[in-house]
Formats: sequence, structure tokens, C-alpha cells
Amino acid sequence: MSNELINTLNKKDAADALIDLGEVVVDSFVDSDILSDIPILGTLAKLKNVGVSVSDYFFVKKLQKFIFALSSVSDSERNDFFTRMSSDTELQSRVNDNLMLLINATDDIDKPKLLGQIFASYIRHRISYEKFMKYSTSVNGMNSSQLGMLKSQTERKVEREAGHAMATFGLVIISIPTTAGSSSPEYYLNEDGAEYLNILYGTEVSFS
Repeated sequence: MSNELINTLNKKDAADALIDLGEVVVDSFVDSDILSDIPILGTLAKLKNVGVSVSDYFFVKKLQKFIFALSSVSDSERNDFFTRMSSDTELQSRVNDNLMLLINATDDIDKPKLLGQIFASYIRHRISYEKFMKYSTSVNGMNSSQLGMLKSQTERKVEREAGHAMATFGLVIISIPTTAGSSSPEYYLNEDGAEYLNILYGTEVSFS
């Protein structure tokens, strides 16, 4: 599927059509001309025709949620991004393939939206590609309960369950209390962790 997801995102009409499919699965469109207008779905249909198994319904739903999260990206930001991608084919292929892997690996239907919000920050030059991968991998590495805890986060200290998971991705500072009789670690957002929460939930965490 060489660059098919990037090609879909680059065609606004195709991206809009993918969102508009709603509850319809790809099987219903195998013989339809609509597939030719949505690069990623056309490729999936061809794979099915040669016997490759694809979880059509849920993959399309994931793509819809991911692309819908990019609706806030302006046309000028989008055009700038695709100009960058076109000038570096190696990066374009890497971004495309990793997006496919990340979206497909989500184990909760709300996670693709979060991945889309992180990707929108990358498109806008707000974060580097390395941070895009770091934050996206963190979303996939945390469960819905842990992400739910972060949704209402307003201070640096993080609940232990969520903090322990975030530590794996370098998003918190681990502190061991020196109080007698206490050895349980405490978790505090670092700058990347605060940025991560801001991208996902719009949270502003003070470091003062």
C-alpha cells in the first residue's frame, strides 16, 4: 500500500468521501467507481480480490475517526505538509507506513481520533516526526482506563496507574518519596508529558 494513506489525505474529496461512508463497509463498494476516488480503499479492495483478508469494517471506522480529527487543519497547512512530503519520498513512505501500522494497531475505537490530533500537530510543525511517533506509540500503549484518567488531569502529579504507563514512553518524572515508611513511586508530568496532554485533551498544566 505504498503511500496510499498519504495520497488519500492529500485528496480532500477522497478524505471527505471516506468520512461520509458512515456505517458502510468496503464490501458494498467492491464493484463501485467510488473506490477509484479513495486510494486507500481501492487498494484494500484489490487485496481482497487476491485473497488477502482485511477487517474492512473496523479498519474503515478507524480511518474515518483519524481523518475526521484532521478537519481542523487548514488548506494552507495541508498544502504545506504535502509539499514537504513530495520533496522527501523516503520520509513520505515512512510516514505513510507508520500511520497505517499505528491506526491498525489501535485496540479502542476512540484511539484513532487521538492519533489524528497528534498527526495534526505534526502537520502544523508543532511537533517533530520523532515526537509524533513517541506520542502516538504512547496512545496505543495505554489502555482506555489510563487515557481516561489523563482526560481530567489538571496538575503535574499523575495517578499511579496512568503514570506507570506513561513512564514507559518518557512522559513523566518518577519520584521516590523520602518519608519514612513510604517507598511507592510518584509520577509527575515532564514537559513532553504536558505537551502530550495538551495535544490530546487541550489541557494546560502549570509547572510553577
